[in-house]
Order: sequence, then structure tokens, then C-alpha cells
Amino acid sequence: MSRNSTQVLPDRLKLLLLGDIIIFPMLAVTITLKHGSDIELLRECEQNGELIAIANPRPDSSFPVTCENIYPIGTACRIGGIRTDKNSQCEVILEGICRVSFLRMVRVGSKPLALIAGYPEKSLDTSDSTTQMLMESSLSLLKTCCTADRPLPESVISMFDQINHPGHLADLVIIYLQPDFATQSRALALINPKDRLKLVHQLLYERQSSLAGGKAQTNPDPARWPRSGRLQSGPAEADNEELNDIRQSIDALKLEEPIRKIITKEFSRLERMNPASPDYHNTLHYVEYISELPWQNEDRENHDLLRAEKILNQDHFGLEKVKERILEHLAVRQLNPDMKGPIICLIGAPGVGKTSLGKSIARAMGRKFIRLSLGGVHDEAEIRGHRRTYMGAMPGKIMQEIKRAGSRNPVFMLDEIDKLGRDFHGDPASALLEVMDPEQNNSFTDHYLNLPFDLSRVLFIATANQSDPIPAPLLDRMEVINLPGYSEEEKKSIACRYLIDRQRENNGLQNEKMIFTDEALDCIIDNYTRESGVRNLEKMIGKIMRKQARNKVSGETIPGAIAKRLLTELLGPTLFQKEISAPKSRVGIVTGLAWTPTGGDILFIEAALMASPKGDNLILTGSLGEVMKESALTALSYLRTLTHRYKIDEKLFAEHQIHIHIPSGAIPKDGPSAGLALFLTMLSLATDESADHKIAVTGEISLSGRILPVGGIKEKVLAARRSGIKRIVLPEDNLKDLKELPAAAREEMVFFGVKTIDEAIPLVLSSLKPKPDPGKRKSGLRKPDAAYPAAPGLN
Repeated sequence: MSRNSTQVLPDRLKLLLLGDIIIFPMLAVTITLKHGSDIELLRECEQNGELIAIANPRPDSSFPVTCENIYPIGTACRIGGIRTDKNSQCEVILEGICRVSFLRMVRVGSKPLALIAGYPEKSLDTSDSTTQMLMESSLSLLKTCCTADRPLPESVISMFDQINHPGHLADLVIIYLQPDFATQSRALALINPKDRLKLVHQLLYERQSSLAGGKAQTNPDPARWPRSGRLQSGPAEADNEELNDIRQSIDALKLEEPIRKIITKEFSRLERMNPASPDYHNTLHYVEYISELPWQNEDRENHDLLRAEKILNQDHFGLEKVKERILEHLAVRQLNPDMKGPIICLIGAPGVGKTSLGKSIARAMGRKFIRLSLGGVHDEAEIRGHRRTYMGAMPGKIMQEIKRAGSRNPVFMLDEIDKLGRDFHGDPASALLEVMDPEQNNSFTDHYLNLPFDLSRVLFIATANQSDPIPAPLLDRMEVINLPGYSEEEKKSIACRYLIDRQRENNGLQNEKMIFTDEALDCIIDNYTRESGVRNLEKMIGKIMRKQARNKVSGETIPGAIAKRLLTELLGPTLFQKEISAPKSRVGIVTGLAWTPTGGDILFIEAALMASPKGDNLILTGSLGEVMKESALTALSYLRTLTHRYKIDEKLFAEHQIHIHIPSGAIPKDGPSAGLALFLTMLSLATDESADHKIAVTGEISLSGRILPVGGIKEKVLAARRSGIKRIVLPEDNLKDLKELPAAAREEMVFFGVKTIDEAIPLVLSSLKPKPDPGKRKSGLRKPDAAYPAAPGLN
């Protein structure tokens, strides 16, 4: 309750009468209200962030409310929450702040306001021998009464031991003892904490004496402690009705016998508890939560493969791997209805349709869809819940969403699983290991429920932009499906089939016949977006539609077709320039290929020589990462082993410094796939041989001259194609990845699969010339040609 100390107490508060319910400071109480005026007052205070004064009317009091017909001491409270239960009653959580005395009443309209004086609890010197003795004796008496009368959980006893303020201790003991209203009112009216503690000590002593003499009193009748804001008849009956509903829900559940025994035991404990007990509402919430879980409820699946395939094709273009996997799952479910749900992980760039694909899968299978975003989650308890010993404990997100869905076999999407955090709160990725393992999740145990729940029927689909941040044990439990970026043709098809119609409807132009020309779509894709997916493409189409909506409202004419010439007016100047291949071959410049989170790109690796007395120096610029720097050192070392073969003067490396630069220096670049391009750039520079500008290369190299496979082949090849490059040198092991390319790209391009550097050299440097005398070489940095545009990072 530390935040209570910072609450600013005004000099006047709105007033609520609560019959014989007394709320003590530093405690939270749930009450039930039926009167509409009281509910309206509380909602108004909650909305405005105001405190409210709780007062108790004197016997035989009448309206209007005055200081004479209410008890002089009440409580200032914060409203912790308001909800309506199944009986249309309003349950309100009131958090006591401090005692207040009522000075006089004023009215604003029909609502009374109380002028108050607050009495916040001040620190008291517990070193005082009398106070210390009273606190120790009270705690001892309390534990004796607990043992003989009404046992309390160890966590509650520990909480009492940690209290070092006599006033707080006294208030908590009063709640435990549950004396009559007059005694509670007397305790609330004692402003001095020591006086309050003396009263509590006397009550505990009397309770102990009663128990020792065999005259132990039973718990007060719940009817004496109404949970309503006004005096009402039959609150115990209302409680019984609620418990009867819960009992019927539990009896209707088809549970395994061990689980049923635990739930029945917990419910029996709830029935014996006093509704005024602090543990009552926690236990009630726990039992009610268990009774509402879908232990056996399942959505009836639709196994019609043709229908499912039609829905998937209607909602998404391409993504054949994912569609095929879902159809396979449906086919297996027909043959084996008891199979466990697979754990699928979709990895792809932003905007390729991972999240929306989950909704389509749920619709195709006839299941409910749940989406849980894991981006920024850093607390393990958000996955597995809190243990019930903590204040404010609640289940984890997994069980919360399962309960909300009302089904134990939904399609559950764990979005952005690569964005999980990790700090002193725990490791949520480790908490997901049990959830994402089909061999373990049939008995998933949430810390709050502390009961095994079967998650094996759930179809979990995780999404991520990259696989590297996902912990290896978690990644190993999932079936990874990579979603490559879309080609220009695919983006155009998606725009024509889905995006234009969707944005036209979203912007109120569904009755307008508006088309985009092929040239306009090509221009938007090439010059206004740079991505693997279609998210920004849809944003640009939406921007055009919004302008047309404004024109329609203004009475202006809307064009029937959006042509390329209108884009500058509608979207402004172009944001990107389409990459173009180098205009001519030059010494020391090789065209490489890059993978980026937004797709593929070409980049020009430039190298220059300069005289250096130190020798054996290599300068690397362009925001290169450690892996890329190591690739450059490997390329240089291998080049020095070939000096005799290509007639390179050995003094070249001793007397000159090599400077390698990759443009777009502000964009970080890393990864091993530039190794081959770096080597060919240095070889071109050392042999004074021009590299073919109509060919692009990619591949990792080893110190023995081997070329190793790399990733992102589809994106890289499509980038080269956009730039007008038709020939690609790539590792031979990557030739199998070309089947992912569009048929048009495979037909119009030529690919050279190579295993060693020796095989790649004649493809890029077709005719090596004899090396001139090194003494005649001019020193100085070669200036990069202005015709080579900048390119984004390599990964």
C-alpha cells in the first residue's frame, strides 16, 4: 500500500453511507451495491480519479445526511475497481487510505459533500517499552487464538510478524477477530495507534480466555456482515446462491479424479469461510476461475480439405509451404483425431502476412483464434502466472486466453516470439519450453491454478522476424517454416486482389470504380516502398484513397484510374531510387548481394590502394560488423597465397595499404556472405583487372578457398533482377534454393553454382593481365565512381 502515502487528501470529499460495514485504512474490501445512485457516485469518482469518504449512519438515522446522524470518524478510500456480477449486482473494491473526521456537510445539487480532517498514520517509536510489549503480547495472543479457533495460512501469520507499526497491526487484528459493529466503530474512532493497540490486546485476551474455558465462540453469522453498501436483507442467501452456481459448474465438469478431489476440497474450504475474511474473495475467485475453464470444451473442427484450401487461397496469395502444412494437418486429423497439436513457427520479414495467416488458419479449421503478443514480455509470471501466496495473484497469459476463448483446442498465435525480454523477473522463454513441447504440454501447470491443464489440443503458431534471437532449446521444439519476401510480380498481384479493394472499402469508396495502372503500381513498389512484405505498399494505397475520399466530400472529380503521372501529386516525391547495375566494369569494384529485413539489395564493394610504410594494413569502412571484418581478413590471407599463380608482386602487400569501403556507411552491415565479393574486389585491385559489372556474387569463403552456402538467396536474386543484372554467381549448395524463385525469374536469369574460389574467378575476372612493375604503381586512394549508388546493409 505504499502508493497510499503519496495520495493528496483534499479538504472535502463525496460521501457514501455503508450501513454497518467499516473499512479500515491500509486494507482493501470488496462490497456489493444495488442502489443505482451509489453506483453512479462511485463510477463518477473512479472516472475522475477522486477519493471517496465512507461513513456509517447512526441507528435510527434519517435523511438528509448531517454530521449528527453519522459516526464522527470514517475512512477516505480509493476505488480499486468496479464490475457487475452475474446477478446484476455491482461489486466495488475499496482501498482504505486513512481515517477522517467529518466537520460539517455541504451539498452540491443532490449529493452531499463532507468537509473533513484527515489522520494519516504517522510513524511511531516502537522502541518505547510499552508499545513494544503490547505488540509482542498481541502477536503471541493472536497466534494462540489462531491455533485454537480459526487457523490462518502461514503466509498470513508471516505477514503479521513483519508489521512494525502498532496502528496497522491493530487494524489487521480487528479484521481477524470480527467483533460486533460497536467494537469496530470504537476501534476506527481511536486515532492514537497505541490506544487502538490496547483495545486489540484486550479483545485478544478475552478471546483467549473464552477459548481456554471451553466457551469458544463460533465465527459470527455471515448475515451480520452484509457485503452491500446499504443495510439489506439476506446477503447470506445471495452468497449461497453464488456458491450454488459454482457448485453446479464444478459438478458438470468432466474431470480426472485427482483434479476433482483438489477442486472439491478447495470449494469445501470456501463454504466454511466467513465472507468477511480477507481470504474469502481470493478463494472465491480461484474456485470460480477453475469452474469456468474449458476442461473438456472443444470447437468442432471442419476437416473439409477443399473448403480449407479455398479459404487459405482467398485470404493470402502465395505462402504455399504454410498452406500445404495446414492441409496436411487436417488430413492427419481425419485419420487420427487424437493426435497432438503441432508447434509451428513462421519466420519472415515484417508485412509478409504472418499474423493474418493465423486468423485464416483458424477460419479454415473452424476453430477460435487467440493472439498473444510476446513483444517486450520480460516477466516469467506473465506466462506461468503468480503463486497464490502473493497479493493480487492471477493466472498467466496462456490460461487467461484459454479461458476467454472457452475452448481447449483454439489456434493460439504467439506473436513476436523473437522479441521476448529477460531480466531479474525471470526468463519467459524458458517458461515457454513446457508450453511449446507436445510431449509435455498435456499437463501444463500454471502457478496460480496449480493444476495440470491439457494444452496438447491447441494448435500453437509462433511468429518471428528472425530466428537468431530465439533460444536454441525453444527453437528446437518448433517446426520452422520460413516465409520469403514477395517478388515485384507477387506484390502487384496482392495489391490487385486484396489491398486496393480493402483500402477502398476502409475509406468509404466502395461505390467508386477506381483502378491502378500497372505502371503506377510498379512505381509505388519500386520508388515508394522498400520491403519484403506489403505493409508499406498498403499504406501508400491507403494514402491515395484518403485523398480521393477528401476530393469526393469536397465535390471534386475522382479519377477512374490512378496513373503513374498522378503519383507525385498524391504521394509526394519518390522515397527510394531503384537500384541499377554499374554502368561499366572498373578495377576494384565488384557487385555484391545483400539480405536486409526489408528484402534484398545489391551493393558495390570498392577497394583502393595507397602507399604505406607499415605495410600489411587493411582499412575497412562502411559500418561493418565483426563477422564481415573477419571475412575481409580471410579473403586477404587467401589472396596472399595466390601471388605466384596470378603474378602478384609480393611487395604489394608490404608497401601498400588496402582500403575497402561499402557505401551507405550509416547503415550497419554484417554477415559472412560478402566473403567472395570481398576477395574478388581485392584480386581485381591487385591484378589491375576490371570486374564484370553485369554479374553479381554472393557466398562465404574459407581459408582453404572453399565457397560455403549462405541465406536469403531469393531476396538477393530478386534484388539483382530489379537492378537489371541477369547473371549470378552463388555457392553450389544454394542452387536448391532457386526453386523458391518465381518462374519468370528462373527463366530469364543465369546462375553459376561454384564450390571453390578458383571456379568463381574466371566468371567475374575473365582475362587476368600480367602484373606491371610495382615500382611504377602510383600511390593514393582511388576515388569511387559517382555512378555507383549507395546500397543498404549486408546481413
